[in-house]
Amino acid sequence: MTAQNNKIARRDFLTSIGKAVGGSAMLRAMAAMGIASGASACGSSSAASVPAAPPPPPPPPSGIAQARPGDWPANVGSGRSVLILGAGISGMTAAWEMRKLGYTCTILEAQASAGGRNKTIRSGDTIDEIDSSQTCLFDVADDLYLNAGPSRIAHHHEFLLGYCREFGIDLETFTNSNHGAWMHSTSTFGGQPQIAKQIFTDTRGNIARLLATAINQNALDQELSATDKSNILQMLGTFGDLDTGSGYAGSSRAGFPGQMNAGSRRRGERVTPLQLQELIADTFWELRASFSQGFEQQPTMLQPTGGMDKIARAFESRVLAETVFEAQVSEIRKTASGTRVVYSDRFGTPTTIDTDFCIVTIPATVLASIANDFSAAHQAEIAGFNYTSAVRAGFQSRRFWEQDHNIYGGISWTDQEITQIWYPNYGFGKTDGIILGAYIFGGVSGDNFANLSPAQRIGSIQSQANNVHPEFNAEASRGISIAWRKMPFQLGGWGTSNPATLLTPDANIVFAGEHLSMLQGWQEGAILSAYHAIDQVVMLS
Repeated sequence: MTAQNNKIARRDFLTSIGKAVGGSAMLRAMAAMGIASGASACGSSSAASVPAAPPPPPPPPSGIAQARPGDWPANVGSGRSVLILGAGISGMTAAWEMRKLGYTCTILEAQASAGGRNKTIRSGDTIDEIDSSQTCLFDVADDLYLNAGPSRIAHHHEFLLGYCREFGIDLETFTNSNHGAWMHSTSTFGGQPQIAKQIFTDTRGNIARLLATAINQNALDQELSATDKSNILQMLGTFGDLDTGSGYAGSSRAGFPGQMNAGSRRRGERVTPLQLQELIADTFWELRASFSQGFEQQPTMLQPTGGMDKIARAFESRVLAETVFEAQVSEIRKTASGTRVVYSDRFGTPTTIDTDFCIVTIPATVLASIANDFSAAHQAEIAGFNYTSAVRAGFQSRRFWEQDHNIYGGISWTDQEITQIWYPNYGFGKTDGIILGAYIFGGVSGDNFANLSPAQRIGSIQSQANNVHPEFNAEASRGISIAWRKMPFQLGGWGTSNPATLLTPDANIVFAGEHLSMLQGWQEGAILSAYHAIDQVVMLS
């Protein structure tokens, strides 16, 4: 099928959804399929060795905020059975909502607990990768944990936030952009970290100065009236903190000398402005400065108080009766009247279960090795689906970032492979905290780190982080890492391919998961995809 024909087929399918179950359901499906208003699948990373800031995805389709769960026909699933493969956020959402519609639901989960990549690591937890095992050695404390998977919720992820309200999950602010955090490029400014507020301030000041110069030299007379010129010059003066002659000689917005190190500050003085030539010499600065402007990264961002797995546990408690844990699927088949799945229980005993419908939320990386009789098109898309090789590592440490550098939450950036250093957004003022020493989005760096042993990863991360924070080696210890490419039943961070065939049913088998949404890599995307799968099952019922 050509791309154009496929697009038409998808829109025809959406039209049929709209006729059957209403316009709001169609909007949900449009969001999940990533074709509304020209939307496309958008992840939160790049495959580059040092990931570029992701392009901002388009705004949600008009009306999507009004498309709430429960818009399906009442009792439409009465007398019908659904088997859901995978107890991640998508699978549990599907079970929670479909049960309300009268469907009899069963979830098969390969692991001993639900949540999928929604994983929070605490003292005593183990990270079992396909070729290694680690035990978390953090102290036991409510605020000493590492969110190894999803870590933040955008303020416009309304469905996920709606479940947090419904389930009584307490939320707190996630500081995504902290102007007091640092930015570090090995090739500019002598390889010395720079405080983010100065990068932002001096970049704005220089842009404003250049544009003011062009206006004052009449370079834009064809574009601007005399009144326009006057108004824009006034605006630029405020925007860039220019002097009366439209020049830029630094700004108090950038802070004061010594601000990066407690006890050495010289208040009342201005820092020497950074030179424009160095600010534009490396694309690192412009990409990092624009990161929090992306649609999915804009404040306010949120996180559950006490760990992201509060969401997983809340879902799990509500679908526990329907869930079979440690159930490893070996076959997925179509039958004349529905679907058949063969799995092995925790004792290794093969079991067969027949249902009317099956929703497959298993990551494509894992699904590709499970015997099935999917259509050739579905099989081909599963086999070729790409995932990030994301890596994270956390360390327990004295809160030197707060005590020595006045950094409270947020992210520091570096052009080294470790990419990001995250500071905890909770437990402010306490003695110790968990610092994320590396968040590698994928690409070559992700593969490189996944191929290292856990001990080698920790050593490399400490060395690189020490180039940003010279006290890192001495202060940060008890490191633990997770390479999602090597996690059983996941084999990747999040999907990055553009789905097409997997957005359509294969007889009575439908597919779901964050990888099949316009918000790849986000829990909201997993929820949207679950709604899309429910719509498909309702259509087939």
